[in-house]
Amino acid sequence: EPPEFVLLNFELAADGTLTSPQSPAGPDATWARSNGALPATMDNASKRLEELSGNLSHADLLAWLPEQVVPQVAVELQSENKFGQNYNNNTIVGNTYDTPSQQLAQGSPRSQGQAGGPPQPQVESAQSPNPPSQPLNSGEFVAANSSGESPGDSQSKRQLMQNPGLFNSSNFDNNRSQRGRSQNNDLQSRSTAYQGVAQRAAVEQNRFRDLIQAPPAVEGVSQPLWLGERLILARRVQSRGKTVIQGCWLDWERLQVRLRDEVADLELPAITFLPVTGGASLEQTHLLATIPVQLAVAMPPVAPAWDSPIRVSLLVAWICLFLAIFAAAVTLRGVVALSERRGAFVSAVTHELRTPLTTFRMYAEMLAEGMVPTPEARQKYLETLRREADRLAHLVENVLQYARLERGRPGGRRENVTLEALLERTAPRLADRAEQAEMKLEVEAADEIQALSLCTDPAAVEQILFNLVDNACKYASHGEDNRIHLEVSAAGHQVQFRVRDHGPGISRQGQRKLFLPFSKSVHEAASTAPGVGLGLALSRRLARDLGGSLSMENQVGDSGAVFVFALPAASAK
Repeated sequence: EPPEFVLLNFELAADGTLTSPQSPAGPDATWARSNGALPATMDNASKRLEELSGNLSHADLLAWLPEQVVPQVAVELQSENKFGQNYNNNTIVGNTYDTPSQQLAQGSPRSQGQAGGPPQPQVESAQSPNPPSQPLNSGEFVAANSSGESPGDSQSKRQLMQNPGLFNSSNFDNNRSQRGRSQNNDLQSRSTAYQGVAQRAAVEQNRFRDLIQAPPAVEGVSQPLWLGERLILARRVQSRGKTVIQGCWLDWERLQVRLRDEVADLELPAITFLPVTGGASLEQTHLLATIPVQLAVAMPPVAPAWDSPIRVSLLVAWICLFLAIFAAAVTLRGVVALSERRGAFVSAVTHELRTPLTTFRMYAEMLAEGMVPTPEARQKYLETLRREADRLAHLVENVLQYARLERGRPGGRRENVTLEALLERTAPRLADRAEQAEMKLEVEAADEIQALSLCTDPAAVEQILFNLVDNACKYASHGEDNRIHLEVSAAGHQVQFRVRDHGPGISRQGQRKLFLPFSKSVHEAASTAPGVGLGLALSRRLARDLGGSLSMENQVGDSGAVFVFALPAASAK
């Protein structure tokens, strides 16, 4: 039987002859079966040997196997045979034994033993050519030899003990003659058996002498190899001038099970052993030390939860990234739009400043050169110069005020003032601006409303109301109704100033950029009413800074535009 993890042992000669001790042939097969070898095992070994014979090449294996040899171990043979003779002697038997007739002439073994002669060895042989009538290893033979009697004498004694009447002189003579013949046969059998043992010992001596005198075999180092899907362990052996390949075909399936059992305590998932051949990529960290196999461990499938820390971190990172991109895009867009509006504002301001400056220069030259002869004409020119000066002052004041708000310095001081005093301070300027546009300002405020107090900046309130009335004068001066209404009312803890005109109103597209600073381009400033598009944006910023609000009510048809300016009353503080 082959050992564990071995399917077949084999030896490959240089001429391609492949043999195996598990698959003997000829007389060796007969001898193996007679000594207990299973026929099924021998048949399986024969099939494996036939399968392996077509895949082994003596030259290829010699090229693959290392030339390193196993160190020789010196062994001194000093054993002796059972006759006390050394194996180096030429003979095993010291003396030539006599023939049976000479032994009879010299006397029986028993008489020689009694006479003090050397006892002859009693050797039994199952291959005697003339076996005695009774087996040599029987109980009677042993009992007789122990007392110096033959088997016949024993039998006679038992008969006499059972029947004493049988003993007489004639019977005694007959028994004695039978005993003599029996002793002669016994001596002849012993001599033949001893000579057979001596001859076999001489043959074994010659065979052993040939073995110990032959040059020792040189064994190479064993090397594991892959032949297709077969794992073999082979070595080269040099003996008597010939090199043979000896090896074994390993049971790779059982080896895999054993290897998996070795690493079972590691709890590795999906272990795979990959054969390492000539074209395989080697991973030194996973390569086994003895067998050309590398250990491959599949990575376990990882399915993290949706709320795992890494996913939450990545989600937050992506959200922050998108928010940053969105904020950067909005900021960039706002910066670009603001830059465009500021460019348009510079152009509009330049246009707005050029108009009054041109008027100032022309009227001043005419007055200086005396080109206005009548006092009435001079008075009219002076009024025009005053209006243009107010217009220029109003433009500069709006720009400076917006710049202060942009820098976080609104300016002005808040004080407690009644609504009546505030209207008395603001109404004349507003009415003068409406009169310049050939329009009429109507202030509507109940007496109880005028008694309310406000904690605010009167200059800022005046600027906001002036901007609202100025817009009404610009865009509603060509309407059929030239009135501008300033309505003051109380709503809860707020005081509301509502400025309403009867002009064409404001389109939806204009309403979207109504409160944006610098929203009027130079073309719009040239083709529409004078202004730079900063008044409403400034007014809303001032209203919020005072704690109020500025908004536009939804207009119905062509009913004009309505702006509502709300301030908290002093009692609400």
